[in-house]
Amino acid sequence: MTGTDSRAENRKRALSGLDRLVSDALMIRRLATRQVGLLTNHACTTVDQVPATLAIQQSLATHGGSILRLFTPEHGMRLSAGAGEAVSNSEDPLTGLRVHSLYEGAENNAGAVLEGLDALIIDLRDVGVRCYTYAATAARFANAALERHIEVIVCDRANPLGPMTEGPRPEPEHKSLLAYFDVPFVHGRTIGELIALAVAPMITQAPFAVYPADVSLQPPLGWIPPSPALSHPDAVAAYAGLVLLEATNVSEGRGTSVSFRAAAAPGLDADALARAVNDWTTGFGAAAGEVFFTRPPAVGQPVPGITVWPKRAPHHEPFAFGVHLLAWLMENYADFAWLPAGGSKSDKAIDVLFGRSDLRTQLEAGKSADAILRGWR
Repeated sequence: MTGTDSRAENRKRALSGLDRLVSDALMIRRLATRQVGLLTNHACTTVDQVPATLAIQQSLATHGGSILRLFTPEHGMRLSAGAGEAVSNSEDPLTGLRVHSLYEGAENNAGAVLEGLDALIIDLRDVGVRCYTYAATAARFANAALERHIEVIVCDRANPLGPMTEGPRPEPEHKSLLAYFDVPFVHGRTIGELIALAVAPMITQAPFAVYPADVSLQPPLGWIPPSPALSHPDAVAAYAGLVLLEATNVSEGRGTSVSFRAAAAPGLDADALARAVNDWTTGFGAAAGEVFFTRPPAVGQPVPGITVWPKRAPHHEPFAFGVHLLAWLMENYADFAWLPAGGSKSDKAIDVLFGRSDLRTQLEAGKSADAILRGWR
């Protein structure tokens, strides 16, 4: 292959903001004279599969730059911590550098961990759904940096769900890390766009830039899970609907090979649910089949459930699918229950996860899924 052919082939590959940053020699030389922080995890790589921590550290070192200060969100740098699990400060095995946790860690001590930084680089992968915590963690930390006159550089990445939107915006009284942005539940934005939206009032305090990413739904060398439970592209495609089960006593398959592609519970009529889901196929772009899991809550006992196969179709609506799934479970699964929020006995986890209470209250009132969705549209 000639040099010209090689350059042409490289242009065909989908580049991320990280690729564009490390290729920007003027910016890298400038950053090499400054103290730089990096918020990322090992799911973020260049187009050649070099992890962000290595790519940026090596780029800075080439120009005599100082040691990076690393930060990481939920699940940790190595993506080994479970959902909601506290992430401790650690060491990055790739660079040997200390990693400051921003999930139940240094986020409450932003002033101390940002002290002495001149610039903060952010490179994280979002999945296009509001309750996914990476973008909110990044936006809060970016705001803290800009308040301290620290330059912020965001390496953008394509939204795997593309520009589609579904669901309503959150209610102000339910704002949290899970409902941080005033956007639809399936928001249709890139992580760079979300962060820019959140920090807009602060961008006069310090330089702020976003390195763009190419829009491509197909990773060049296979699938890199953005978090432990999203081990397959179909899990991301179904996440906006199946994540709602996290607030109920029905499992979404976490801990199995079909995590976020399943619905299972003791005593569930899986055959009836599979038939119902397949009746919805035309509307929501999904099909289902009956399956049994041997896993908690009934340890060692087969738990009936379904596996969901999202379809890449013009009418793929994962959130609408999730609302119909909840409505069916409330009507047909006698043991269905909402889980409490945290240690609360009265607040419901679904209101926190969804950022609104009217999904739950309308379902409890017997309103149909179609009627609820029409009301939000």
